[in-house]
Amino acid sequence: MNYSNPILICDDNQEFRALVRDMLTKNGFFHVMEAASGEEAIEILRVKKDYFVLMNSRQVTPEITDYLLGQNNYIVFADNADPLTLSLSARLGVNHIMSYPFHSKKLMDKIHSLL
Repeated sequence: MNYSNPILICDDNQEFRALVRDMLTKNGFFHVMEAASGEEAIEILRVKKDYFVLMNSRQVTPEITDYLLGQNNYIVFADNADPLTLSLSARLGVNHIMSYPFHSKKLMDKIHSLL
């Protein structure tokens, strides 16, 4: 496993980003960036495209979708009760959608399966 892969967490909730960052660093990932919006994520990805992206479904924009469709290195967090989840699953692939709430082991297993 290559733990030097850079990871980008995109969520408008700063506490959630901090929680996921802590989870990742405790599991050996040390190159972690954060974005509070889809627009901010796109700006980061324009500079460096090889990030593994962890993104809240609320931050998914058409521009982000275009970027993600060409990649295999992302997970979109979504609420099963949100109708957007079904649409995202159809467009991005069910393997890349992870429902809230989740356990840290489940997230780490999902990341490892996609890296």
